Amino acid sequence: MATGALEAILVSPAPWSLTGEGWIIPFHAPFSDEPVPLPEGACAPLERGSKADPSGRFHGGLGMVLVVRYASSDVGPYDELMYIPGLCSRPDKRTKKACESDFALSISRIYVSTDASVANGRRNWSIPKHRAVFDFSTSSSGRTTLSVSHPSSPLTPFFRCALRPSRLMPVALPVRTSWLSSRVARACMAGYAPALVQPPLPGATSQTSDVQETGQRIDALVASEKAYRVEPSASGWARALVVEPFPEDDDERDWSRFGDGVSFPKFQPCGSRMSVQVQGLEMGFPVPEELDGWV
Repeated sequence: MATGALEAILVSPAPWSLTGEGWIIPFHAPFSDEPVPLPEGACAPLERGSKADPSGRFHGGLGMVLVVRYASSDVGPYDELMYIPGLCSRPDKRTKKACESDFALSISRIYVSTDASVANGRRNWSIPKHRAVFDFSTSSSGRTTLSVSHPSSPLTPFFRCALRPSRLMPVALPVRTSWLSSRVARACMAGYAPALVQPPLPGATSQTSDVQETGQRIDALVASEKAYRVEPSASGWARALVVEPFPEDDDERDWSRFGDGVSFPKFQPCGSRMSVQVQGLEMGFPVPEELDGWV
């Protein structure tokens, strides 16, 4: 894909401040002391087989899918679909920069709606962002449907879901990540730290299959030679959320597990009413900590 006539991508270093609305969908896989296979589609072709690929380091545990609509950020509004598979072991855990934990959460696949978010997310925090087309539709009852597609095939989604507030929790409650620093929270989270550990990322070239097949912009898929640890901050108002498959009469494919298993993993949420909608979301992505010893 030629980029000579394209507008230059804004460079926006950390830290970032963002506002918007988010949906958090937890899922679970049994924890294993030994690494277990990742679900199909959990890593993009560009990152597969590189240091960014968590294959061989994934141990199961609690994971999550996040959908976020940022109304404002340091690179403007954008939408986001994120997959965190669960706990991954840390190659750098014996170094001086290591955290107290042998395991960490890592984003293995993530789509955003703008090239500026792609390039800066990769450069600033080694987050393996790729661009996608997002189609949101919200009814008068508050039910939101979402389809996500590659830029090269915007009418063929690889992810679909329906999201609606639960009647079991009509009142929103305040939440903030600073609570994770409490003694009780630390005890409950023994075994891993409430932070993202993101390995180095490869960059794309004109020969990269993911660029050709999905319509990515080459200069947005930048490399990052560093491994980073970042602890985002967030606050907002949370209420229970019901996550449902996309209506089957709108598509002949089976959307009961939401992803297509190729461009996004199939998954089963932890119960139909354990997901969370966060409104009035305020997030901060700080300057990350560089990690040594990543092999």
